[in-house]
This record gives sequence, C-alpha cells and structure tokens, in this order.
Amino acid sequence: MKKVILVLVLVLGMVCLSTAAYPAYEFGQSLEKPEWGMIEWSSASLPQGFWYPTFDFRYATGETYFSAGKELDYEEGRDSIAYILEAGVVYGLTDKFDLGIRVPFVLGQKVAIGRYGARHDSISGISGFGDVQVALKYHLMDRYFWSVACEMGSTLPTGIPHNKVSSVERATGDGQTDLNLALNGDILLTEESFLKLGGRFVYQFGRSYRDKNGESVDEKLGNSFGVDGGGVKNFKNVGIGGALQYTFWQATKVDKQVMVGSGDLFNLLLQFSVGDLSPEKHGKLDFTLDFPITGKNAPATYRLGVSLKTVFR
Repeated sequence: MKKVILVLVLVLGMVCLSTAAYPAYEFGQSLEKPEWGMIEWSSASLPQGFWYPTFDFRYATGETYFSAGKELDYEEGRDSIAYILEAGVVYGLTDKFDLGIRVPFVLGQKVAIGRYGARHDSISGISGFGDVQVALKYHLMDRYFWSVACEMGSTLPTGIPHNKVSSVERATGDGQTDLNLALNGDILLTEESFLKLGGRFVYQFGRSYRDKNGESVDEKLGNSFGVDGGGVKNFKNVGIGGALQYTFWQATKVDKQVMVGSGDLFNLLLQFSVGDLSPEKHGKLDFTLDFPITGKNAPATYRLGVSLKTVFR
C-alpha cells in the first residue's frame, strides 16, 4: 500500500509541475487533433520532446481453460490470482519516432494446489519485478482520416517465473526473451469516432533451465501472432471503446518434443476513459476489462485494469 501511495504522489507532482512550467498554447498546437482524444489512436505518435507516463494496476484471475472451444475447470490445482502494478513511459524522439518502456511489479500472486473440489491452501507471497518491455514506434503515414504505425520491441527476462514449467498466470515472467512486432492502423469516421485495426507477431527465443531432478531442459514456448479489430467513440471528457482480439500460439516444445499443442483464443477488450487530456489539465483514468470468449488449449484469464495517464513536455 505504501508503494501505491508513493506512486500516486509522484504522478500528481509531475502533473502540477508540468502544468506550471509550460504555457497552454504549446500543448494545444501539438495535441488538439482527432488522434489525441480521450482514447487515442493506436497509431498516434507523440510530438518531439513530449513525455507520456502511465501507471497501471491490474487484477488477473484464471480458474478455467478452453479445450475444443469449451471452457472447463482445471482438474489439477492451477487456479491463479495476480495483482500487478506497472509503470511505463513513452517519449517522442521525433514527431514520428516514439521510444517506450514498461516495468511491471507483481504485488502478489496466488496459485491453488490440489485437484478441483479438494483444493489446498494457495501458494502465496510471490512478488517482485516482472519482464520489462521496450519498444520503438514509427509513424508510417497519416492521411488525416486514416493512419498507420509500426512497432518493434523486446520483452526481456528480467522477472523470475513462479513456475517455469506450467503456471496459469506467469505474473513475474516466463524466463525467456521475446521479439515483438506490430502494425496498427486507425480509420477516422467522425471527429469523435474511429475504427482500430492491428496485427502483431511475437517470436519467443528458447530458454534452458534445470528441472526438479537437476536435469537440464531446453524449452521453446511457441511463437504467436494475432489480429485486433474494434472501434472507439470519444466525447469531451469520456471515451468508450472495444476490440475483438484473436491470438494463435504455436506448440511448446521441450528438448524438441511437443509438450503442449498449438492453441488459440478469442477475447474481448473493453475500455472506458474519463478525464481531460487538454493542455491545462492533461490527465485521465482508463478502465479496461479483458475477458476470453472461446479458444483451444488456452487459459481463460480474466483481467481488470485501471490506468492513470498524463502528458507533459
């Protein structure tokens, strides 16, 4: 709780200092555009010299999984609950290049043990820093009513996995390096509404570790790709959006033997934003709800998130 209070104090301090230090017109000339509504375009890039920090709190829980399109209870004790606090910042290197970093910290994680219907006490007390993400975004083109950006980054194995072999929610990380690629586009419908389209690919490098018997294990989690599609409606101080997301994972291999088959997942992401990103106040809260719909060989993880965002120069 003390850490959460400290983070909130720091955010409020940045907002107050940035508001007093720069005239409003400097922000207005750069940010009063359709792509910087309450819910911004996924392809939008920051103007040069601007900072866009975010502080997120996420609650994630998984008690079931999908098999052949059906949501089933885990027979073994693999239920999980995770509380994650994440700090991130994006900086405008130029008017088209953004550099971003996200650092998660797991406040707590619980994973149930024992078979369904006869659960034992959860394994608790798991906390610490998770896998850090860095990304570089380039704004490819902008034709006012549509816009495209590409993104390349990496997920670094800075966190320590709670369970390197099988955990529903690897809250602190999965122990391997990922290469992330994405292409995002937006289509303006009106001054307040737009469509969001995107594609993403994650290449997961292999990892080596020793199992409980001390034997060396070479594991390769499956690469994944996904597509997203949705829409956003912005008002003066409120934004509402939603997106249908599809993700496909290749099989997981251990010592070149398939251990977990390929899987996929359809999920729905809902977003509600409230606040004011205007030059005078430039601060808002985002609420997100992410829940699965159907899939195969995929955990049914439900996530609720709250984000505090601001922008300054």
